Amino acid sequence: NISPALRTPVVALSFPLEGYAGQAIILFIDSRKFTESFEGTQSEETEIFMVDGDGNTIAHGNTDLVLSAQSMRDIPIVKFMLESKVNSQVSRYNYKDESYLGSFQKLDLGNLGIISVVKEAVAMAQVYQTQRRNLIIMGIVLVLSVLVVYFYARSLSIPLRQLVGATRQIEAGQYEFPLRPRTRDEVGVLTASFLKMASGLQERERMKDAFGKFVNKEIAEKALKGEIKLGGEKKHSAVFFSDLRGFTAMSENMQPEEVVEYLNEYFSAMVACVDETGGIVDKFIGDAIMATWGAVISRGNDTENAVNGALKMRAALIEFNVRNRERGKPIARFGCGINTGDVISGQIGSEHKLEFTVIGDTVNLASRIEALNKPFGTDILISTDSYEQVRDIFKVEQMPAIKVKGKEKPQT
Repeated sequence: NISPALRTPVVALSFPLEGYAGQAIILFIDSRKFTESFEGTQSEETEIFMVDGDGNTIAHGNTDLVLSAQSMRDIPIVKFMLESKVNSQVSRYNYKDESYLGSFQKLDLGNLGIISVVKEAVAMAQVYQTQRRNLIIMGIVLVLSVLVVYFYARSLSIPLRQLVGATRQIEAGQYEFPLRPRTRDEVGVLTASFLKMASGLQERERMKDAFGKFVNKEIAEKALKGEIKLGGEKKHSAVFFSDLRGFTAMSENMQPEEVVEYLNEYFSAMVACVDETGGIVDKFIGDAIMATWGAVISRGNDTENAVNGALKMRAALIEFNVRNRERGKPIARFGCGINTGDVISGQIGSEHKLEFTVIGDTVNLASRIEALNKPFGTDILISTDSYEQVRDIFKVEQMPAIKVKGKEKPQT
């Protein structure tokens, strides 16, 4: 570059002459047009220029650098080109606290080389932008995935939690709950099956409640479970009979509806006493009550429980009569008989109609003992066998021996 000497962009090319030692042909080229081709390639981020074999500027968009033949050797990519044996190379380097990407291409003419320099941030801007876009897309996909998983999990967990809640309601005896199948998947099928099961349990509970209106609830429960044998089984229990005194004559002065109302109120008071002491009402025979303790489930001393039941009935009858006296209704009196012994307890009848009851000589004697209250003028009588079970518990008065129907020896 002889531009500094001529003060105009000029490049001199020297060609040695063959056969003429020390002589050469020098070609001077006006490089202004040549330099103009580099104009517009310079900016704060990019730079393209040409250097000679010593690293001096030959062509550059900045004419001042050409006129001064500015040395570019301090630029790492230029230095690398001058020292490299390869014709072209791309390299990353740091220069004045900036990161650059530089490349060079050596020319076959005069050890010239073209240098291209660009800031790494500019060169990688598109790459970084693509990376950022990909990260944003990945973030959006991740958020959407989390939302999808969350709502899908809720679609599964909410019905399952509702099923758990409904199960607890069923355990508590509640069969009405706002649960409906919302989907057609496995959870929906499970919910539908659960509702059918709940409906069946509710119907079974209704049947048991209805059954319990006619027989004791414990008997109804055991009958539904098939725990009561057809034909019965031998049990040791206390059998109780009670009968309203003079009720036939009393009812003649009452309307049929009044008779039913009177009996229902009386039975309700008496049955409550049986239930409170662990007994079971076997049946109602007109105005009479037959109950047992220990025929289904024994709760300790069955005879003691039966006597306590009779004593509670006596107290309940007094309250019943107080209410009836205030309402102008007849006063009731009853007699109770208790006997303890072996009975046959179970479902008695045919395959088409069954009735839970107890039968046996113990039952017959209990009925006879109840009937003795009238001649003795008492309201509660127990047999000798029953007395042996409670002799140290209750104060009793021995009645005279008397012969009863069906027994050869007098009973005491």
